[in-house]
Amino acid sequence: MSVLRFWLKSAAVGGAAAALLATGPAASAAPPPPTPDEDVLLVGTWTGHRERIASNDGYRQGRATLVVVEQRGRTFKGLMRWSTPEGEEQDELVGAFSPDARVMSGADEEGTYTFKLVGPTTLDYCYAEHGEGYRTTCARLERKD
Repeated sequence: MSVLRFWLKSAAVGGAAAALLATGPAASAAPPPPTPDEDVLLVGTWTGHRERIASNDGYRQGRATLVVVEQRGRTFKGLMRWSTPEGEEQDELVGAFSPDARVMSGADEEGTYTFKLVGPTTLDYCYAEHGEGYRTTCARLERKD
């Protein structure tokens, strides 16, 4: 089942609840995440604008691209690419998510990722590194394929 299809299915199931909430401040909330029996498919290319702050060299911004090359069940492997003043860099990463896809996490050799599937083609992420030159980065990524 595609990400779009699971999203539409979960939106239809949650439609009655959404109608009840439509009269209050929660009306702008995102549709519910997928239920455990639905497929979350992350394989593909996700790209967007990132902002980063580091203890040793301050603020930077630029493009970030997550390429998920393999997914088995609720685990995945891929590459994170990002632009720097010196050119593009990349790290391999691995990740996993809970049965309801509300909790998504990943790691590379230096730090930890958190992910949130915001919509059928939108994935937010933040990344943190500890130690000398500690840093954090966040971005909103859109599926490109």
